[in-house]
Amino acid sequence: MASLDNIFAIDCDTVLCPSGALGAMDTQTENCNDVNQSEVNSLIMWHPTLGVPPSNWGAGIAAIDFDIDNTDATDVKQKQIFVKGGMPASEEITQVLNSFQDVVINRTHTLNLELYTFGGDTYDYLRKLQCNKVKPLFDFTTVGGKLYGKDGGIYPVKFALDFLLEEGEENVEKWSITISWKSLTAPDRLDNPLA
Repeated sequence: MASLDNIFAIDCDTVLCPSGALGAMDTQTENCNDVNQSEVNSLIMWHPTLGVPPSNWGAGIAAIDFDIDNTDATDVKQKQIFVKGGMPASEEITQVLNSFQDVVINRTHTLNLELYTFGGDTYDYLRKLQCNKVKPLFDFTTVGGKLYGKDGGIYPVKFALDFLLEEGEENVEKWSITISWKSLTAPDRLDNPLA
């Protein structure tokens, strides 16, 4: 089993203290904003031991590098669900060191997702995840056309699901999904080839 601390393309161990180079940034223009919508709109997940992650992770990743088949009962193929959700600010674990320096030791990142459309097989699949014995590896996408994750997938420390039946004419059946992982940095970001 891999470490529960995810290391993305930016590995903090390679940034030297105190004079390590941080590299380039994009050119910024005050009046020309290039923004990406941030709502999380899908979760791509696969079994941690039986499943196969997307291949060719990196700038050249293409739709053919995914093997998504929600009807596959062998757990070899990836599953994709379409959700509504987001990722709030991470929770930091800090330690005060010499000269009162506040150092971040680790961060816990969390996705809060809602799934509204599902049939009987998806309902049963999610109930099996509720047993909390198997935590899928995953990547996720946003409405803004980005794919977030890492080569081999993000290792979660928490994969919690609740089935909700709320009262009121405006409410529908839904699953509430909370996924957390540990990492010093935000996940790798690529253009979503599935968009």
